[in-house]
Amino acid sequence: MGFIRIPTEQLSNILPFPAEAQPPRNALLRSLPEDELARLFPLLDRVPLVPRRVLQHAGLPIEHLFFIEEGLVSVLAKVDDRNAAEVGLIGRDGVVGGTVLLGGEISDLTHFVQIGGSALRLSVEDVNRLAPELPGLTQALKGYLHVSLMQSSQSAACSLRHALLPRLARWLLMAHDRSDLDRLPVTQDLLARSLGVRRPTVSCAFKDLEQRGIFAKDRGVIRIKDRPSLERIACRCYRLMCAQADKWELSKAKRKVLIALSAFCAAAEVELLAG
Repeated sequence: MGFIRIPTEQLSNILPFPAEAQPPRNALLRSLPEDELARLFPLLDRVPLVPRRVLQHAGLPIEHLFFIEEGLVSVLAKVDDRNAAEVGLIGRDGVVGGTVLLGGEISDLTHFVQIGGSALRLSVEDVNRLAPELPGLTQALKGYLHVSLMQSSQSAACSLRHALLPRLARWLLMAHDRSDLDRLPVTQDLLARSLGVRRPTVSCAFKDLEQRGIFAKDRGVIRIKDRPSLERIACRCYRLMCAQADKWELSKAKRKVLIALSAFCAAAEVELLAG
């Protein structure tokens, strides 16, 4: 296996991550090499995510990427002039607007804030300017988009084949994974839209899960009490989606080791030449 050579003149330009800065809570940013994160950090703005607000409208240019730190964003595709269906969820594992890396200047999907929180915002202009110099960022975004495509495809198959209760369990588990919140501030109306069913149908499924003691709801908040039981109820699609994400995480870890070894070897080579 060949190592990535780092030109000698670049070694002195590697910037340490600012010690006084709060490390990002977004998984994509945390996966970046330290020098790339240090270059990006001054360009990131921490912004609030307001519940029930549209973060990115379909049909409009993508001007910013939003690396989610807290909260949950629902990705919606229009099915007619009045209705939309959820095709994805984005939490602290992902980013809104990453399709610009594939040449998509206009968003085809609406991104709706389901659970409030915060995000780190990066302008598309900065992304386009720095992308050639930040291979770790480019790889992370492309990998995330690949996983998102696979999970959206699995979600579509799930909606066609599986009953509501396993689908509801899958959605709650995915929301829990992406937000790390045991208390999910989501209403039955929002869940009905996310699952593409009527509200009374969701209410019946809720009663079933409540009677089993799996979760409790109070004033628009769902509190997960028994996650293992929820996992047993969820359809196989949830485990397949987790496997897809785990496979990407493993490949990221391998790349980080390779980059670290390459930098070490380059630094050792500089010392040998200097000696």
